Amino acid sequence: MDTKSPDKPTSTSDDVEVADVGHGHLQELEVDVDKVVHQKHIIVGDEADTSPFPEVRAVVPEVDDPGMPVNTLRMWIIGIIFTMLGSGINMFFSMRYPSVHIVSLVAELLAYPCGVFLAHVIPDWTVNLGRFGRWSINPDKHFNIKEHVLITIMANVSIGYGNADATSVIQAAKAFYNFDIKPGFSVLLVLCCQILGFGIAGLCAPWLVEPSNIIWPGVLSNAALLSTLHSRANAIANGWKITRLRFFMIAMAGAFVWYFFPGLIFVGMSYFTWLCWILPNNRVVNQLFGFQTGLGLSPITFDWSQVAFNTNPLLSPFWAALNVFVGFAVFFWVVVPAIYYTNTWYTGYLPLMTADVYDNTGAEYNATAVVNPDGTLNVANYASYSPPFLSATFAFVYGLAFASITAVIVHVYLWHWDEIRAILKGKAPSDIHGRLMRAYKKTPWWWYGALTVMMFVLSVVMVEVYETQLPVYGVVLALLIPAVYMIPCGIVQGITNVDANQLNVLAEFIGGYMFAGRPMANMIFKILSEDVVSQGIFFAQDMKLGHYLKVPPRTVFAAQGIATILGALTQAGVTLWMLSNIHDICTEDQSSQFSCPNGRTVFSSSVVWGLIGPGRLYSVGKIYSSLLHFFWIGALMPISTWLLYKKTRQAFWKRVNWPLIFVGTYNVPPASGINYSSWFLVNLVFNNQIYKRFFAWWTKYNYVLAAALDTGTALSGIVIFFCISYPGAVFPDWWGNTVYQNTDDGNGTPYLSMPISGTFGPPNGTWS
Repeated sequence: MDTKSPDKPTSTSDDVEVADVGHGHLQELEVDVDKVVHQKHIIVGDEADTSPFPEVRAVVPEVDDPGMPVNTLRMWIIGIIFTMLGSGINMFFSMRYPSVHIVSLVAELLAYPCGVFLAHVIPDWTVNLGRFGRWSINPDKHFNIKEHVLITIMANVSIGYGNADATSVIQAAKAFYNFDIKPGFSVLLVLCCQILGFGIAGLCAPWLVEPSNIIWPGVLSNAALLSTLHSRANAIANGWKITRLRFFMIAMAGAFVWYFFPGLIFVGMSYFTWLCWILPNNRVVNQLFGFQTGLGLSPITFDWSQVAFNTNPLLSPFWAALNVFVGFAVFFWVVVPAIYYTNTWYTGYLPLMTADVYDNTGAEYNATAVVNPDGTLNVANYASYSPPFLSATFAFVYGLAFASITAVIVHVYLWHWDEIRAILKGKAPSDIHGRLMRAYKKTPWWWYGALTVMMFVLSVVMVEVYETQLPVYGVVLALLIPAVYMIPCGIVQGITNVDANQLNVLAEFIGGYMFAGRPMANMIFKILSEDVVSQGIFFAQDMKLGHYLKVPPRTVFAAQGIATILGALTQAGVTLWMLSNIHDICTEDQSSQFSCPNGRTVFSSSVVWGLIGPGRLYSVGKIYSSLLHFFWIGALMPISTWLLYKKTRQAFWKRVNWPLIFVGTYNVPPASGINYSSWFLVNLVFNNQIYKRFFAWWTKYNYVLAAALDTGTALSGIVIFFCISYPGAVFPDWWGNTVYQNTDDGNGTPYLSMPISGTFGPPNGTWS
């Protein structure tokens, strides 16, 4: 495999140096730390000899050896085991609340000793494969960085990005709607969604993977950990002599130990809303400063998992973080309170910050009261019961999502159209990494195209053979959405590390009008559009990691493809087994807490959008119809700043990013002000102040610290879960673990008391 594979390097005319040592290839790909820490501003041309971005130069080697073994037995053994074991464990515990999730960096860290171990124990045999050459079972008895990258990529497919969203549809349909879900349908649904994302990512790679300016900040922590584990290069950075590896181990150990305090011993350190503790019964104070159902005006938390709840703050550029925070502060600390305290949309009778859906008595909406046995809407029951009501934050978030849907398209094609067109013409500029990758055969575009066509055909077969309520034209329309949005969403996230994909709202909105009263059709329509883009972005991100570490593209294709199929089959199988064999699964009082939180969320969403439908909530004259104005607002705002830049040529207007302003709040609720303000403050300190004043230190340690904090916190959470929470043990209840619960914030107390009639909203019978 490693000597005669389809990825054998091709000749290249580019004058790119590769180094050989000893056994015929580089021991490792080294980052020249001493060179990097003394380079801050570099002007590059179209064929640069380095990356123009210090973030990339800090952690990505600018050397390569195409002869380094990649397609090895040990890589496939570890990659396949991690894929199946990790996807099975994550799927199993995703159906439990509280849950645990094995993150990408943990898998990446654990893969290293496994690889080193196999490199020592596998015999160094060579097999003669005839005309295919000779294959070494254990080349060089050395586990190298490229093998590690491939294992990380395989693990990311099934571990790093959580369980497949399609499994939540299976849970909602089978456990909550009691539909007769066949195993064949379940497997096809998961496979089609995952592989469609893989295919579309490959087709979009010229725009999302190859350009040097699409840096994908999210993978730089992965690259930092890989370089830290495999490289021994060192340099003095602002007086700091400690190696990256030692720095990583110390920071990771510190994060591991520290998380026991906010995660177990003193949970109040995580929910540090001290003003609410002093005034626990003051409604306004708790609504403004509270963390659980309030706006979280206090920026103080001692829990890294809260700081990094949205993304790791050390990874996003400062200008991007500033756009996100300004958007959050204006919308949720100014606009939302105005909505709430004027009782707009009857929100004053509900908690301020919650994702729950309520009826007109202030109780959680009883969806089963308006569902027929066949899963359609019971109009008579709906007319006599209640329309759904949303909290002020939840309702307004939908408006921001509407704005982001149009803003992303307009922004990208205003600011990036020249780049998109240049790539279409084959004239895209390249840096050192793109030049080094020319040594390898590209993955033909038709491989991805063939996969996409095959999955489209299987999707059509799925909706025709099984009772899905979705017509064939619904499949076609669902897949048109990724065709339009994949590149714009990928460009925004690839530059800023902020997820710009709000297509779940667009898909629910379109599907809700087209397939009103058919929740199963709405769920499948949504998953075939939004999930394909989500998965596609994850795949593109990992392709960039392979690009950075010079892994042959065809080997990346094989690794991602095999991991996708194995992970999808494993997750579908685990889901079906659990739904069939665990007693009372997906009920709120299930004895082992397997309450299916993700499936429950999809079910609730399908009731609002698929069963009741947006026509009863958002059409002209309905309660939330004013939010439709955000569609045109989102389209106009990027045009306004683009015109201002064209007129003034001031760089400030280039930094105003309306997709980030609108979409940066995608996690609200459950995220609140504490998550955004603490995230921004950490970003301000590291990616602005330290970056400007101690650039050498930032270059050497910033991304290593990002990886260490995430890894240590995740490992600590896993230990707490498996050693304490899951076995049923509890830490003693004391003031520090209960104080945040005994407040109006913890109780979700509304601003207004219920009217004497016991209900609010339109008169009974007027909303059907």
